[in-house]
Amino acid sequence: MKKPLFILMSILILSSCGPNNNGYNEQALIDLESDDVGYAPRNESMKLSADSYSGRAMATSNFAEQDQTSKIITTANLNMEVVSLEKFEASLSELLSKHKANISNQSRNDSDRRLEANFTIRVPQDQFNSLFDGLKPFAKKVEHQSLNQQDVTEQFIDVETRLKNRKALEARYLELLKKANNVNDMLNIERQLNQVRTEIESQEGRLKYLSNQVDMSTIQLNAYEVKPYVFEPESQDNFGQRILKSLANGWASLINGVMWVIGLWPLILVIGLIILVVKKRKA
Repeated sequence: MKKPLFILMSILILSSCGPNNNGYNEQALIDLESDDVGYAPRNESMKLSADSYSGRAMATSNFAEQDQTSKIITTANLNMEVVSLEKFEASLSELLSKHKANISNQSRNDSDRRLEANFTIRVPQDQFNSLFDGLKPFAKKVEHQSLNQQDVTEQFIDVETRLKNRKALEARYLELLKKANNVNDMLNIERQLNQVRTEIESQEGRLKYLSNQVDMSTIQLNAYEVKPYVFEPESQDNFGQRILKSLANGWASLINGVMWVIGLWPLILVIGLIILVVKKRKA
């Protein structure tokens, strides 16, 4: 405790020693901050390094009291055939309500052979197993199922630690801001403070996302109904319609033949000229 007090007294003395010493000069701030965080390399921007400050924050935090429960993100896929998709959707609504789950995304597709629906279900982690097992009795046939569990405990602790470090860093900057007695120091501290707050918001957003993924498991459900095959014979024309079609086809064939003959006029002309020349020579 003597060293920080000595440095603080030195700063106060220097701040009153003439026009060239503007209150908290940058080097004095760096010395004071470095002394508080243990060891931190000096720089020219009077920026408190979050990584340097992490040593102090981690030392003061009691990790023995932190919740070390594993953080697991659970996702599952279930593809199944149902007897009636309409009845299944009604039962699904009741089942989700029972397990405090909800549908975050839904789509439907109607093809010639089957009717299917896709659901993205979000369910509390402690209700996941009972809901996943509760869906299967509605299936006529379970075509595919899979389960994936991702352990994000390390990521969770890392984000929490970074967030605590930056909040501690923010508090330290606020203390320094109160002690600053000139505009230059205030502007420099506020610039670094804004950067730290941006990092805090980013880490809080990441932590919120991870917490949501851990607390709420996801089930990708595809349910489909196979439509019964129905034979649909081609419609047959009656006798009168068939006669009319035959007459129309015959007339069309005649017209096409005439058009084909007319299209041969150059060849007919050449053959006629040859015949004419041959007759003249014989005469």
